[in-house]
Amino acid sequence: MKKILFLLLVFLLPIGPLSFAKDRTDNLISLITLSRETATREKITAMLGAPGKIEETKKKIWWHYQRDNTTLVICWNKKTALFENFSFTSKPAEKSTFDSRISAKLHSGSTSIQQAITLLGTPIDMKIKEATQEMHYAYQNSVLRLFFRDRVLVDYTLLGATGK
Repeated sequence: MKKILFLLLVFLLPIGPLSFAKDRTDNLISLITLSRETATREKITAMLGAPGKIEETKKKIWWHYQRDNTTLVICWNKKTALFENFSFTSKPAEKSTFDSRISAKLHSGSTSIQQAITLLGTPIDMKIKEATQEMHYAYQNSVLRLFFRDRVLVDYTLLGATGK
C-alpha cells in the first residue's frame, strides 16, 4: 500500500524544473512541504529532474537548477545524505506596488509558508532551513521580508524605498 501511495504522490507532483510552469507556486509549495527526512534525492529528482550543475565539498553537495530567471540551489549533507537547506531566487518581470491590504491577511503565529505563497505568489528569493525560513517579495519602492520558524510566520517587515 505504501508503494502505491508513493507512486501516486510522484505522479501527482508537478514534474519538471520550477521555472517550466508559468505559475511556479504549486511546485514551490510541493518542495517546501517536504521535511528533512522526506526530501530524498529521488523525490527531488522526480519533481525537478536532474540538476544542471553539482558541486561537492568534503561535507556537502549542492544541486543547482537554473532556467530563465529562476535559480534553485539544494544543499545535501554528504555524511547523512539528508537535505540541509535550499535557496530560491527569481527575478520578477515587473514590480507592482505593495497593497497594504495584504498585511492584514498575514498573521504572526498562524500564517504558514504555504498560505503566504498562495496569498503573495512566488517570492523573489527564499532560504529554507530545517528550523528557520525567510522569504522576500520585491515591490516598486519596497521589499517585504517574511521570517518563519518551523514554517509558521514569526514576523514580517516592509522595508522602505530601495533607492532604485
